[in-house]
This record gives sequence, structure tokens and C-alpha cells, in this order.
Amino acid sequence: MRKNRTNAMIALFVLLLAGLATTACARPGPGDGPGDRGGRRGPPPEAIAACDGKSAQDSCSFTGRHDDTITGTCSTLADSDQLACEPEGGPPQRGGR
Repeated sequence: MRKNRTNAMIALFVLLLAGLATTACARPGPGDGPGDRGGRRGPPPEAIAACDGKSAQDSCSFTGRHDDTITGTCSTLADSDQLACEPEGGPPQRGGR
């Protein structure tokens, strides 16, 4: 009887560890994380705000992550009718700074 209880406790412990490992390795999806930047691709909220009240192809500017002024043109986002300020020369490359 004692051996069965020990085996049951070991099995439970292994299952708990497996569950914790799975949770710890989960990647954030769209809508997860602070500022919705975890797994989401797309323009920052500042780029969207820069085109508020403007039309497509209007010029726009906003302050970037490093307090630099980014200028560009209002463009329609691919997945909606929303406008966002697309920087001149396209979006910045990841890992640049």
C-alpha cells in the first residue's frame, strides 16, 4: 500500500512539473502583455494616433521609442480600415538599436 501511495505522489509531482513547464514556455499571443506588444506585429499606438482625423496619403509624424521624431505618410492598415503613420522608407528593422 505504501508503494502505491509513493508512486501516485511521484506521478502527481511529474504532472505538476509538466504543467508548469508548459505554462512557462507559452508564448504571448495577440492581445497579451503590457501595451499589447508581446506577440503582436503592427504599428505602435503613437503611429495610429498621428493619423487621427487625417486621410490616407496625408503627411504625419510622431515621437518614437527613443524620443526621435518619425515622419511619414498615413496608410491604411492591412487588416482594418484604420490609418497609421508609415515612416518614410518603411518600418524600422528589428534589433536596429
